[in-house]
Amino acid sequence: MSGGNVGRDGAGGADGGRADLRKDAPPDTPQGTAEDPARGAAPEDGDDGRTATPSWIRELDMALTVYPQVLLTGNVRDQYLLPDDHAAGSSPTLAPYTLSGVIESLCMARGYGALAFVDQVNDRIALLRLSATLQEVPEVIREFAERDERWRRGGGAGGSAGGSDDEDEPDMLDRLRDAMVGVVRHPGPPVGLVVPYAARLGSARAPVAGEAARLFAAAEELGHTARPVQGSTVVTPYNTVFWVVERQEDLPMEFAVGSRAVRVINVPQPPHDQRLAAARHVVGGLARYQAATGGAALDAAETAAAAKALADSSHGMGSSEVMAIGRMALDRSLPVQRLDEAARLYRIGVLDNPWATAALRERIADGERFLNGKVIGQPYAVRRTLEIFMRSAAGLNGAQSSSSPSRPRGTLFLSGPTGVGKTELAKGVAEMILGKDARPIRFDMSEFAEEHARDRLIGAPPGFVGHDAGGELTNAVRANPMSVLLFDEIDKANPRLFDLFLQILEDGRLTDGRGATVYFTECVLVFTSNLGIATTGVTERPGGRGRGTSAGHGGPAADPAADPAGGQAPDPAADPVPQAGDPAQEGSERTGRRRLTRHDDPAVVRQALREAFDLFFNEQIRRPELRNRFGDNFIPMDFMQDKWVPQILDKAIASVAGRIREVHGAELTVADDAWEVLRVEATRRLDHGGRGVLTAVESALVNPLSQEIFRTPPKRGERIEVASVEGDGDGEGYRLEVNRWPG
Repeated sequence: MSGGNVGRDGAGGADGGRADLRKDAPPDTPQGTAEDPARGAAPEDGDDGRTATPSWIRELDMALTVYPQVLLTGNVRDQYLLPDDHAAGSSPTLAPYTLSGVIESLCMARGYGALAFVDQVNDRIALLRLSATLQEVPEVIREFAERDERWRRGGGAGGSAGGSDDEDEPDMLDRLRDAMVGVVRHPGPPVGLVVPYAARLGSARAPVAGEAARLFAAAEELGHTARPVQGSTVVTPYNTVFWVVERQEDLPMEFAVGSRAVRVINVPQPPHDQRLAAARHVVGGLARYQAATGGAALDAAETAAAAKALADSSHGMGSSEVMAIGRMALDRSLPVQRLDEAARLYRIGVLDNPWATAALRERIADGERFLNGKVIGQPYAVRRTLEIFMRSAAGLNGAQSSSSPSRPRGTLFLSGPTGVGKTELAKGVAEMILGKDARPIRFDMSEFAEEHARDRLIGAPPGFVGHDAGGELTNAVRANPMSVLLFDEIDKANPRLFDLFLQILEDGRLTDGRGATVYFTECVLVFTSNLGIATTGVTERPGGRGRGTSAGHGGPAADPAADPAGGQAPDPAADPVPQAGDPAQEGSERTGRRRLTRHDDPAVVRQALREAFDLFFNEQIRRPELRNRFGDNFIPMDFMQDKWVPQILDKAIASVAGRIREVHGAELTVADDAWEVLRVEATRRLDHGGRGVLTAVESALVNPLSQEIFRTPPKRGERIEVASVEGDGDGEGYRLEVNRWPG
């Protein structure tokens, strides 16, 4: 129930019962040093070395004298690392306390005589005497204690106090109401009643009835009629009722949250300094164990670095979870220097970390050759992509900021014309990072254009159809914590979805409709778009190259009325199309609107794509903060050029030959004359990117070849040569001259 009783300086003195959760500690005694991290938190720069009592504990101490009821919410199931009152003399050793232990400590410091705790497991109300004799305890609590004693002596037989019949034992709600009335009206010494699972006393979404309704009505009235009682301090406390619930919204509707008699205190997740104190506590114990069992001994700098790494990697966790990470590291024989891996294992349950392997470093080092083989014609995009993953593999992702260490391993925003390999690059990244058979988890964002699409990704909220099914995105990441997530055509998603992406990019986690947290820490996020290709502003200067200006696909330039953010549509007069012979334009810039093509200079294309990207987030959806989260991870992809056609063509022909070998056991070759015809046809369709090359191969090779094989199926081992390709795609179609030899 308690991590120990903690006193206060000057108990019963003129300090008014001030509790600092520290007994017999001289005011100048430090709470720990870097030389012995297990003995507490070493001081940070500007710190006086004392372990500061969390503000919510100080607020709780204050509330005891001015509020008859206290509602504790938030991180109430955690453990709180505080100075150990049981240490001899002025020892600064830290010890973990439960919330019950904190309440007990403060109440003892304030001169409370006893505490009663509702025990839901054994269906009883337990008594803890602090300073009062049994006769000084409220009669109803004393009766419960006597029943419990008889029940314990009888071995708990029958499941009811004293071994009596169940029908003779009052219902728990009746007992709780009687206990609350007896506690609040007790003349002194002060006593407290702790209700640790208040949300279980009624439904949060429907009015309660019967004994539950009577209980909350009594609680509200008692809160307004309660008065301070006689105590051992100058400022006497109330007989206090402590309600404990994780989420305030889970309380029954009848609970008087807004009452002036109830102090609502939020127990926050521990900030970095408190996690650091817990991390030093863990590291100190592990370091001593490691040295005692023949492992490497750590000096002060190494222990401090290990503690900081654990505190950083446990962002969003409680102190009890930090200590659980230490137990997990001990169980898996992880050295102190790898506690961040234990934190990762605890968070998402992935045993193998590819980012820490030499194999991944080798694949990234060879990534330029590998990805250029997967995505032909995009050396610039491949280079930029590898820079991002080198940063992640080196452990420097987000190192320039103090942001959450839980952010995804990598984020790419691929922008470019259709058919240039955006999806293929995402597939290549998945294979490079996760292994040969890995594929990205793809979400076509054009399917998420409606306002309710958010529920499809994270799950419907409670009370709605499909609530128990969860969301497509959160379910996928929960099942595969290490994934490459591909959000295709992100600009077509409903603007409400961008709140989710902002949370993922910043904190690396989402809470689904069922309230469960899903972590994206080990994920790679790839967003694709063709913003800026459909229409763009181009400024022509005499003797100079064009400069692209922003206008996005589906954006204000293409459809000013389609701004989902309700923004001001751009004024057409602000970007006039100059008329021929206009004297005002003589010798000056000429501005016009046109579609980008593969004949534009690559630098112009990249600039236009970047400006369209900025315009989309700044003006169209008005989310510049999301654009900033992408940072320099925006990667423009070039139009496909003629010089890349032979490589794409050879790759496509090899794929066709491989399929014939797999299905029919025959070998396919293409003669030089036929290959040249295919190259010309592929180049003619290059405006559609690499996909146009594949379409040309399908039309001019696969379709007529399928007819030949359908009429005369090849035998195993047979050799088939496409000698020539005739015809065209606009007339009668293509015809092949085929030579065949038996195997």
